[in-house]
Amino acid sequence: MKALNPLNQIGLKEKTINKTAGADKRELYQLRITKKFFLTVCFAILFGSLSLFAQQMPMKMDSAITHTTTMPTTTKMDEELPHPFFTHMGMPEAVGTYSLRTAALLTKQTDGATKGDFAFHFETGLSRIVGLHIRNDRFLMNPSTEIMFQFAVLRSKNGMNGISTLIEFEVPTNKGVRRINTLVGFSSALSSSRVSFNQVLHYNPRVDMLDGSVAVVFKVTQKIFLVAEMLGTRMSDGTTMLNPVAGVKLRLNKYVVLGLGYMKPVTNTKEFSSQTIFQPEFGW
Repeated sequence: MKALNPLNQIGLKEKTINKTAGADKRELYQLRITKKFFLTVCFAILFGSLSLFAQQMPMKMDSAITHTTTMPTTTKMDEELPHPFFTHMGMPEAVGTYSLRTAALLTKQTDGATKGDFAFHFETGLSRIVGLHIRNDRFLMNPSTEIMFQFAVLRSKNGMNGISTLIEFEVPTNKGVRRINTLVGFSSALSSSRVSFNQVLHYNPRVDMLDGSVAVVFKVTQKIFLVAEMLGTRMSDGTTMLNPVAGVKLRLNKYVVLGLGYMKPVTNTKEFSSQTIFQPEFGW
């Protein structure tokens, strides 16, 4: 039998190694896809189960919260608490109630340049337990606009305290983006006549990313309110960004509130150096 040339033997070994490496890469990729698919399915099952349970037993949940916790009753003062600058409200708005937060943004970039932008956040109630949010925090910069449906799972009788599940669609509104991302998560709210707390957390299973925020609004006087927020993001590689916001809001009348805020990232990883926010808020 004819012996193989040593050079041919080396070539065969290299091909074998390349095939093995390629198979390992494909296996690793398949494992990652399987992991993301599994997480997506789990969130979908949780989301669907909680929403269905809430629709079937809304009265029992209302009753349970009323008897197990001390919830404030609805007053005129409750209704006068304005929204935070960026954070979603933890519970859906009432049907027939509308809120529009607009904002002029002055953003100082990491390279020292200053850019102007604007933001908007519209909220309304579609039913007793379903709310709609449409939001974009930096319209000229962000590639997509958020359309979120919020489902009240646990709620107090006045509808201002409880827990909601949510599903969000990021719809492309700028050039260069075609994919619609789907996010899932939950939000919560707790309020009294002088202070309100709202929280929201989103998860994007396609890119394994978390983002969320918490906000506290404190009533100083009948027309003056202090606002503190913390916005955060965790990337798929573990990188974290934290952006605290502090500001004040002034009620002009029943329908209009003006806010002035300042955001300053506190982590090494950041999208900008600082941001000044002027926010007219309308409610009707």
